[in-house]
Amino acid sequence: MEIHLQVIWTPHLVAKPKTCKYCHSALRVVDYISGIEAAFRKYIGENSIDGLRSAITKKPMILIAGDQLTGKSTQAKSLAEHFGGAFCSVGMLFREAAANRGITVAEQARLLLTERGIDVDIDYKTCQMIAGNKIQSNLAVIEGRQPAYMGSFMASLGKKHIVRLYFQCSIREQALRFLRRESGESAYQIGKSQIPNKKYGNLEELRTEIQVLGIGGEVIDQFMENQNRDEDDRHRYSSLYGFDYGNLEGYDIILDTNNKEPEEVFEEVLKELESFGFRAD
Repeated sequence: MEIHLQVIWTPHLVAKPKTCKYCHSALRVVDYISGIEAAFRKYIGENSIDGLRSAITKKPMILIAGDQLTGKSTQAKSLAEHFGGAFCSVGMLFREAAANRGITVAEQARLLLTERGIDVDIDYKTCQMIAGNKIQSNLAVIEGRQPAYMGSFMASLGKKHIVRLYFQCSIREQALRFLRRESGESAYQIGKSQIPNKKYGNLEELRTEIQVLGIGGEVIDQFMENQNRDEDDRHRYSSLYGFDYGNLEGYDIILDTNNKEPEEVFEEVLKELESFGFRAD
């Protein structure tokens, strides 16, 4: 399969949230680009940047991030299969790092609060994947929390043919999907039909609605814990590099997955990639 990728690296072209219509923005990347470079030199080594630059290939990279339970992994796997490319997960790198240390993922997550080198090592390996020389196929789809911003860093080193996607949905939809995964379809359907479809000011307000229905109070506590962990991660990345991976100006295409089944989202993704300039013949 021949892969064509057109007009992919355009740092001043981003999508308006929820509309996927493109607009111009003065995206300021210098500060976090220098922050990433400084961290790599400190924790990986002085020659780390040269190593990344020499590993750059022409292979197209689709980089996917987003809120939890928005379908990132599902869509990344589907895209990789559709284009005959490789699926790569930053989460997989995290699990491998924990296994190499002989500790659990939860134990390593706690270490993140004090050992900055863990994040940097995983981010460097993410950049190595984006460079492409370790990818066996002609294309890769990389999914995680921060690959898009690492992609911007690799673009600053000369990597081309990158497109950065962000998946989002409401906190209500995320909670419903968490209920479906942890408590089953019945709990999901009850919640979908009875939890008011509105914008919730905070997680506690949503938690109260779910507890009243008696369909997963303990489960939603776990969901809230995950949300709080994500906020901690965002603060940690801001402190380490100077960017917030939830800042939508760092992405080329933004898709809203509210009330959409995976198949519907996938078709939308393909259309947006085509509009952006990505073609596979």
